[in-house]
Amino acid sequence: MSERRGALKGVSAKIMTAFFLVLASFSGSAQNERWFTFEVSVFSNELASDRAQELPIARADAALENAPTISLTQFFDLLNLAQWPDGAAEDNQAAANSSAGNMPVLRPLAEGGKSYKFVDLARDPLIELSSSESDFQQTNRALERSPDYRLLTHAVWRQPLTDEGKSVPIKLSGGMQRGGTSELEGTLDLHFNARRDRIVVDTNFILKTSLAGDLAYQHKQSRELRSGEFHYLDSPAIGVIILAQPYEVPPPDSEEASARLDDLSN
Repeated sequence: MSERRGALKGVSAKIMTAFFLVLASFSGSAQNERWFTFEVSVFSNELASDRAQELPIARADAALENAPTISLTQFFDLLNLAQWPDGAAEDNQAAANSSAGNMPVLRPLAEGGKSYKFVDLARDPLIELSSSESDFQQTNRALERSPDYRLLTHAVWRQPLTDEGKSVPIKLSGGMQRGGTSELEGTLDLHFNARRDRIVVDTNFILKTSLAGDLAYQHKQSRELRSGEFHYLDSPAIGVIILAQPYEVPPPDSEEASARLDDLSN
């Protein structure tokens, strides 16, 4: 009997050790990556006196770089009811209504595919979050009420930050339709500086000024940011407000840890 108890204790100890190794491995990987919540508003300056300081250029001369880009996953694109199995639509809508934004959301692994995965709003990067996560609500309202400015696009998301040369620019667009495309087009590139003590933001936006879309203003700047501070990057026609706040990725819940433990045991 004592031998059996000793064996059970040994098994339990191994299970507990494996469990804590799972948590430690997750914690270690999260610590190696520094995550931030980013929020950006891009707006146009409608004052003729300010715009007169910069003449628009030919759209062809303001061509955006042809380097690879990535788009934020639109939060409500995850709620496309036509593709979900029974019950998934209700779960997704519950996640959309959750102010905490921590509920998992289903989405297809591939367009038209029959496989699905859970999207974790608290742990997955580059998902555009709901307005409940925004710190720019008053700022955006002020922009929308002012006759001198016009809000073109706004987004909130989370991501780990990489070093220079390893980042992929995020594609943003907004405003009215000009020449069959969005009035505002461009990218936002985010990465650490060489000392890894500042965040570097590189903007490359164009704002089309004619209905045909053949003339545009360009906003192309590079700035080092401190996290936790509002930063304003301006030009005669385009303004960019950005805020970066450190984000701690929550540890896996008990079910996720159990699933990882099962993988280890197998």
